[in-house]
Amino acid sequence: MKTKFIIFIVLVVIIIGGFGLYLNSQPAAPSKFDGLALALKSSGANFYGAFWCPHCQEQKAEFGSSKQYLPYVECANPDNSQTQVCIDNKIESYPSWTFKNGIKITSATDPVVCPIQKEGVKEEAVCANAASQFYRVWIFQGNGFSIKSPTDPIKNGNIWQFPSGSYAVGKMELSALAEQIQFTLPQ
Repeated sequence: MKTKFIIFIVLVVIIIGGFGLYLNSQPAAPSKFDGLALALKSSGANFYGAFWCPHCQEQKAEFGSSKQYLPYVECANPDNSQTQVCIDNKIESYPSWTFKNGIKITSATDPVVCPIQKEGVKEEAVCANAASQFYRVWIFQGNGFSIKSPTDPIKNGNIWQFPSGSYAVGKMELSALAEQIQFTLPQ
C-alpha cells in the first residue's frame, strides 16, 4: 500500500511539473505596449536607470511585460557605484531618457532655468533637486521631469526643441515618451 501511494505522488508531481513546463513554453501574447517599447529602442532612445531607483522601477512597471523590449541601460554596479557608460554619458540622476533627435516640449509658460551647479553657490529652492554639474536644467511646470541640455533650446511659439545630447530626468508619462518618437499609443 505504501509503495502504491509513493508511485501515485511521484506521478502527480510529474504531471503537474510537465503541465507547468508546457505553460511556460507557450509564447506570451503581445502586450499593449510592445510597440512603444520596440519603437523607443529602434528610434535610438535610451532609458538610463539604476536597480535601486524606485522611480526607474515605476517607469518599467508602466510597460508591464513590454519592459523586456525597453532600451534600458543599467547605471549602477553591484556596489552602487556608477557604470562607465553612464559616467561617459554624464548621466547624473535616474530615470533619464535620451532621444536621438533631441527632446521636444510644448509649453505655453516659460520654464525655470537652473544654472550649472557650482560648488559653494546656493541655488534657488526649485533648482536644488534638479541641479547639474554639466548642464543647465529646464523645469517646465506640469511635467514630472526636467530637461538637462548642453545648449539652449530653440523656441518656436510654444514648442521648445532641445538638441541631441539633452536628456529628460524623471519618470516620463507614456504619452510623453510616445510624443518624442512620434508614436501613436494604442487605445
